[in-house]
Amino acid sequence: MKKAFTLIELLVVIAIIAILAAILFPVFAQAKTAAKKTAALSNQKQISTGFLLYMADNEDRYPMRSGCELNSSINSRLNDGVLRCSSGTGFGHSMTWQTWQKYIQPYIKNVDLFVHPLRTRDNTQWNTNGQILNSFAINLAVTGASVTGFNSTPWFGGSQTGLAAPSQTMLLMELPHSYAAPFAVSATMPAGEQTVYPMAIREYWRAIFLRNAGGCNTTEEIDPVAAPAGGLTVGFADGSAKFLQVRNFLGQTPTLNEYVPGAALPGPMGSNCRNARSAYNYTGGPSTPNINLNAPLWGLVNQ
Repeated sequence: MKKAFTLIELLVVIAIIAILAAILFPVFAQAKTAAKKTAALSNQKQISTGFLLYMADNEDRYPMRSGCELNSSINSRLNDGVLRCSSGTGFGHSMTWQTWQKYIQPYIKNVDLFVHPLRTRDNTQWNTNGQILNSFAINLAVTGASVTGFNSTPWFGGSQTGLAAPSQTMLLMELPHSYAAPFAVSATMPAGEQTVYPMAIREYWRAIFLRNAGGCNTTEEIDPVAAPAGGLTVGFADGSAKFLQVRNFLGQTPTLNEYVPGAALPGPMGSNCRNARSAYNYTGGPSTPNINLNAPLWGLVNQ
């Protein structure tokens, strides 16, 4: 007579398998996240290096362009001979900061490097405008921004040699809601040519990376959508890259009162203070922020 497993034995085996699965699945998930975080760091470093190569060919200047160039999209499907620079055709051929990847694509020659492995690319923006949203973003306070009839030049002049601490100054970062980290400027600054400063305001970045608690209030819990690995990959102006935990990043960012005493952030900033803009025009306070701070991540160094 063949000996069979009893019901109790089968239940025990199933229970053991369930326990092992409960233990191992989170470990596998963590290993997968760690691998993608490493890949993101490698991507960021190569992008940062691409900027160095670009500047070597452009008199040490960071890219700040506007206008349109036919068939310039990094999404090759949009390069069909139709100029795409309007709401009707999309903005695939725009040369402004929303498609900053065009500046350095000739140097890295790999569009996939611009996509963050832990984030989901916005396919609507990619297919319509050739823009990569929800991935790596440039720091517009360092590069500056330009549109037709309007130029915003960084406070240090817009060349790498103007930075006090390139190895510590953030040029690129990962962001969930925008193509770029915005700059800050006083609402009293006239349009046209203006000098802009980094968005070195902790309250703003808390709203980006911490869970929302209603309105512009935040908890102390990291938002897993904004920071899927618990932090963000940062590319520095010297071509290096580093992963910063969210609290480390916030700790290196001044408060609004330290940076622009007496000022207020603009409203509305979106229902959760995350409205994507290229610029934030603060109201009140001095027309020029306090740039003599010990905040090298933002290019601000005591002088």
